[in-house]
Amino acid sequence: MKYFSKFPNMIVTSNSRPVAITDFLRRVSISDKFRENSVVLEDYFIQDGETPEQVSYKLYGTPAYHWVILMVNDITNPREEWPILDSKVTDLVYLKYDFIVEVPDGSEYTVDDIITSDNDGTFIVTKVVDDEVYLRSQVGKIILTSSSLLNNTTTETENLTIISITDPEEGVHHYFDSEIGYIVDEDYSVNTVPVTNYTYEVEENDAKRTIKVLDPALIPTIEQEFDSLIRGE
Repeated sequence: MKYFSKFPNMIVTSNSRPVAITDFLRRVSISDKFRENSVVLEDYFIQDGETPEQVSYKLYGTPAYHWVILMVNDITNPREEWPILDSKVTDLVYLKYDFIVEVPDGSEYTVDDIITSDNDGTFIVTKVVDDEVYLRSQVGKIILTSSSLLNNTTTETENLTIISITDPEEGVHHYFDSEIGYIVDEDYSVNTVPVTNYTYEVEENDAKRTIKVLDPALIPTIEQEFDSLIRGE
């Protein structure tokens, strides 16, 4: 079954004329009788780089049932809910988290300043705390060291120096209490250990790897239920 072939049409206006298009934004979800039934569902561990289409081919002999895998796991946005390549986690960290740069006394930075570095980095200032400036890379992974020179293009100030730097991978995401298992915001006792941004993102990505898959014999049943759902029955 082609996934969108069962979707109803909707009327939209284009150039002042009504046009019928497929209502591909309609969201459907399978019933709990599938998700909660351990007899018809089993665990599957997504290998590094596997796509829903590849998993579908491996399990059902065709990539066409990728939508079954996504729907069984209530995945509506594979870009965010499907695991990324291990090799891409570092890139993600540099896009999501800040460099923390200690600058000399008297250096002036404000939030939203645009900063460039002498190795073609471009950053935006997200926060300033005393002599610590938080820089978010706008070009993905870029290497900064204490020997790097920064230019504040907002104020046209050049060759700003760095005293010390914490890159996004090393930055602390949260603290974990090793004795009671709690995740805490601050390092408040000898039992807490820091969890870096990189470690956190690796763990989050790995947590997405175990999914539920449907017994191949039940594909006709899931298609039937899908037909009913898409018709609003």
